[in-house]
Amino acid sequence: MASINFDSVLESLGAEGRYQTVLYYLLCIPATIPAAFLAFNQVFLSATPGHWCQIPQLANLTIENRKALAIPFDGTKYSSCTMYHVDYNQILPENILAGIWPANTSLSQPVVDSTWPVVNCLYGWEYDKTQYDATLVTELNLVCDNKWLPSFSTTLFYVGSLFGNLLFGWIADKWGRRISFLLMIYMAVMLSIATAFSPNYTVYMVFRAINGLTFPALFQIPYILVMELVGPEFRTFAGNGISMFFGLSLALLAGLAYFLRHWFHLALATSVPFLPLFGYYWVVPESPRWLLSRNRIDEAEAIVQHIARINKRTIPPNYLRSLQQHPDLLLQTDINIKLSTEEQQEIPRHPSHQPSKGTMLELLSYPNMRRKFYILTFLWLANSVAYNGLSYNSSNLGVSDTLAFFINAIVEAPAYVLTWWAMSRWGRRWVTCLTMLLGGLACCCCMLVPEDPLWISVTLAMIGKFGIAASFGIIFLYASELLPTVVRSQAMAIASFVAGIGLIAFPYIVFLAVYSRLLPLLIMGLLATAGALCSVLLPETLGVSLPQTLEEGEAFGLRHRIWSCPAGRKRRCQKVDGVKSSDIGNESLVLLVPSDAAITNAEFSQQPPSSTSCSL
Repeated sequence: MASINFDSVLESLGAEGRYQTVLYYLLCIPATIPAAFLAFNQVFLSATPGHWCQIPQLANLTIENRKALAIPFDGTKYSSCTMYHVDYNQILPENILAGIWPANTSLSQPVVDSTWPVVNCLYGWEYDKTQYDATLVTELNLVCDNKWLPSFSTTLFYVGSLFGNLLFGWIADKWGRRISFLLMIYMAVMLSIATAFSPNYTVYMVFRAINGLTFPALFQIPYILVMELVGPEFRTFAGNGISMFFGLSLALLAGLAYFLRHWFHLALATSVPFLPLFGYYWVVPESPRWLLSRNRIDEAEAIVQHIARINKRTIPPNYLRSLQQHPDLLLQTDINIKLSTEEQQEIPRHPSHQPSKGTMLELLSYPNMRRKFYILTFLWLANSVAYNGLSYNSSNLGVSDTLAFFINAIVEAPAYVLTWWAMSRWGRRWVTCLTMLLGGLACCCCMLVPEDPLWISVTLAMIGKFGIAASFGIIFLYASELLPTVVRSQAMAIASFVAGIGLIAFPYIVFLAVYSRLLPLLIMGLLATAGALCSVLLPETLGVSLPQTLEEGEAFGLRHRIWSCPAGRKRRCQKVDGVKSSDIGNESLVLLVPSDAAITNAEFSQQPPSSTSCSL
């Protein structure tokens, strides 16, 4: 790999210049709106409204009267799948069958004989149309014996996402972020449109499963591309900004579902408008950081020159080539400079000091990288199950589906604003821990309050979603900062793959609400709490340069202390032979060393402790 620190290159180009700003907002569109619609429109397309058996003999009566006469009542609600099997022409007088109900008969309780035989629905079902005119469930009668099909469809979607993460993550690291991103855009949009014209539910499930290949990679790959094009100071805003756009996209989906009450109209509205995204072929560049990791310097040079021109910065021709040949011209990243000789010897090296090829097997051969990867994977699993579970569980909270989903989505915006502010001051690690702990405990507390009044459990569930959304927004940024460039897409894809295995189970976790409305919240709360406890084992990444090689990734965090924390964004700067150096934090990777200044480990260790970190 070219020995060039791209974060230092960005300082020359403008780490957050006009080019990055425009491209950032352009990438926010496909990373959030179509990704959110693709993953969550099934909540409304396959929604199951209230339903009961259809009784043709009572068609002239009102809904309340039909239920009172024909549907078994258990003391709290009418049955959804059974009916009384009697001949109402013989039992009821003609005036009632004609729709004339006696004025002195109460409608609050059923008017039946308890000895009447009870059978499963014989003539189909009627559906409550308060929220929906038609869904796939109501058109295809996916209730009672077939009620497992919508959950199974969601499971197939996430099975597809398992393999899609691996596929597109591998493509992104092998052939580039741009190719992977464009393939996903074309595939997601075309299959989403095709899904709207499915002739039956089997075809619908097949299209959804194939389309699942693009999620969440459709969110992750643009996210990685953004992180690799901006400097360390802009990454917190960029990461939380994309997450905030995703939350607002979910709120937009709830609004569309409120006004588009027919599933077909909603399916078209969440797919056809994204056809213009095909034009991104002429807009989105390859990641120059990835090109450098593949030693494709000339291609990276063309992109770097274009960035400098848009940002109105002046750099010489063949800028990257000159930096490769004369590394003393640019401030270099020496990730091992703060390690003792013994610690440096613990880091595995490739024969002849050759750069690694960047495979997951190589990553797992490094003990420190392996430990960090396993922890990140579990955090991803806990966040994914809790986040998706709380989103899909909104229909079980006892309020309007669209209202619950909208509140679920809108609480994410302040969550991301809060984490943006908090991460800039206290870093990633402790904010991840505290937000996951908040979300987990709030969900668990739902089991300690009565189901009525309803607002208590709904409020706790929303607090849980607030915490989980905040931590989920951090985990993408945290992972992209901890994982080296050569395997970043693959490693994030595999972590997401493992999380996807958990997502296969979450529809059935949500389904447990048929036994207790609060049981899904307890399971998700316990998982989030466990993730909070594991997060403190990761090193802090506030203000550090992205590691590019596996060796840099292995070195980072070797001196990590569990109870350490950054104390803010303030930097301590000093002059070393006329060159400014920055010590950004306890795990800083950046030390600026001119070619004529040699700083030994012993000399560095005599420097006073950084004012930007604290130990508890």
